[in-house]
Amino acid sequence: MNQTERLSRRTILKLGGGVAAGAFAGALFAACSGGAAPSAAPTTAAQSAAKPTTASQSTSQQSSSTPTPQPAPQAAQSSTKGAVELVAWAHWDQGIQWIIDAMKDYNYSGPAVTIKKVVYPYDEVHAKMLAACVSGVGQPDIMRIEQGQMSKFLNGQPCFVDIKPLIGNKMQDIVVGSALDYWTWKGHVYGIGDEMNACAYAFRKTFLDQYKVDTTKLESWDNIRQQGLALKEAKPGTAIISWHDQSDGDFQTLLFAAGGLMFDANGDFGGDNDIGRQILTMMHDMLHKDKIAIAAPVTGNQTWSSPVYWEAFRKDQVATVVGPPWHIGNLGQSTAIGPTQSGQWYIQKLPTGFGTNKPTATQGGTSMSIPVGSKYHDQAWAVIDFANLTNAVLEDHNQRGILPTYIPALQDPSVQKKWDYYGGENTGALYLELAKAMPTIYQSPWAPQIHTAFQNDVITPYLQNPNATASDLNNMFAKLKSDIEKAKTQTQ
Repeated sequence: MNQTERLSRRTILKLGGGVAAGAFAGALFAACSGGAAPSAAPTTAAQSAAKPTTASQSTSQQSSSTPTPQPAPQAAQSSTKGAVELVAWAHWDQGIQWIIDAMKDYNYSGPAVTIKKVVYPYDEVHAKMLAACVSGVGQPDIMRIEQGQMSKFLNGQPCFVDIKPLIGNKMQDIVVGSALDYWTWKGHVYGIGDEMNACAYAFRKTFLDQYKVDTTKLESWDNIRQQGLALKEAKPGTAIISWHDQSDGDFQTLLFAAGGLMFDANGDFGGDNDIGRQILTMMHDMLHKDKIAIAAPVTGNQTWSSPVYWEAFRKDQVATVVGPPWHIGNLGQSTAIGPTQSGQWYIQKLPTGFGTNKPTATQGGTSMSIPVGSKYHDQAWAVIDFANLTNAVLEDHNQRGILPTYIPALQDPSVQKKWDYYGGENTGALYLELAKAMPTIYQSPWAPQIHTAFQNDVITPYLQNPNATASDLNNMFAKLKSDIEKAKTQTQ
């Protein structure tokens, strides 16, 4: 049964609604975000649209049935000789413009092409692409798929070319966990991302020093708890950290760092275990027992990185933060904390305390994918290869500060330098170290349902209830298991 046959007539009519497809995406994939791509994931679709440079996991509610077996990878097709126009879709202008700029600035010498830039709002562009996949009509040549949206494309016949054979030996030159894993399913790679979204721990060193908090003892969660108690005594009203209780982004980061999996190789939830419970218990205790953490401030459906969230840092209410560069990197932007705290922050690897104690995790990203329906697979791959697997990727680093997933570019002097905002720290050196330790993760066809159910059944009720017990947590996980199975069997 192919993807078209799997969708109901009602769904097809909605998908066929052109611009109305954006509304369909909101209804069909309604959700919560955070670390889910997250709704459980780090940002909602609305947040991604407002801040397209970040990639969050979407926790939209997507009704889907069990995935059908995936066919053999699509072979790259031969295409028309000479100059061709490649149509590229994305949810933000710079997401395509930097590729065009890189082709000029880094002397692209591949097949002669021009790129037609097509930009739609976040929800709309993914809904249009899904509709094109279902109908087989109107597919572009390059599509940028935000990682939280990829699960929608994993049922039925694959919409995108498997680029794993095309990457070949260059696989050893990339940070696979960030570059490929979100767009990989059952061994096939349906996209590549250029953002090395290694999660780290940032703390406002000068502020903590002022209150005699020992910032040399923030390498483990146990020590962070002790220093948080010292901070509470010295500066009442200031939390050592804030935990998102309406998104599973923080949980997911700590789970990956513990060697755990949000989704296993079959796409099922991987956090229902002792490590998952230990992480949630620590977060709960910091919030309600020790009272050294606060719930991350939210605004409406902006449950990850809203203005009110950053206001807590400006007002000395929170002293540390965990996350990927697009999140904690906001510390250096006037839209987040701003220049008034320049030179006060420091970044280090993730604290130890759970499982295998990996120093990092990955969170977020947007792929470059080649739709099967494109007539120009070869030319599209030549552009994608150039933009992601040569130093041309530094164009995106120069324009918006991303850390490349292409390791030779990550080693470039333009990345390996001191950053004044972080007290003169060579953050590039840290991220290069983290790149070598990036864990493997898996995608899931049911990611939106799992993220949403996990948030609604576990994260929010557990972290918001001061009196929740271990027994309560077990019952929440039991309900989660049941709700996930129900969601997986739903059809449109």
